[in-house]
Amino acid sequence: MGLFSKTEYETLLMDYRFFETDGLPCIEAYGDVFGQIRYCNAGYAIKTSAYSMWTDGRYEKMAEDLRQCQGYRKIEVMIKIRNSIPVDFRIDLERLADTIGNPDIVNLELAGWGFNTEPEKTDL
Repeated sequence: MGLFSKTEYETLLMDYRFFETDGLPCIEAYGDVFGQIRYCNAGYAIKTSAYSMWTDGRYEKMAEDLRQCQGYRKIEVMIKIRNSIPVDFRIDLERLADTIGNPDIVNLELAGWGFNTEPEKTDL
């Protein structure tokens, strides 16, 4: 393995939970990532061009769709691998929208993330 080792990606199907932090949507995908339980936390904001989601009810519908599918549907998570070690992740919003069945999911934009060995602490 050299200094400039090749980065690889592998897509895994993972369980997820949806929650809100400070009124913003968060998705935590979790499961076995090459023999270790990992938690892929992604916090989102709404794109400026889609702020109307807050007032026309589309945000509430999207959040409800995400809540209803948790525990029943798995989502695709692309795991970034460097030197045979998982180091990061990415959730493709278009694939997530197709999986959940709500096109407004593509109006989210990533605001923060964490690739952890412990779940996110929330007030659920």
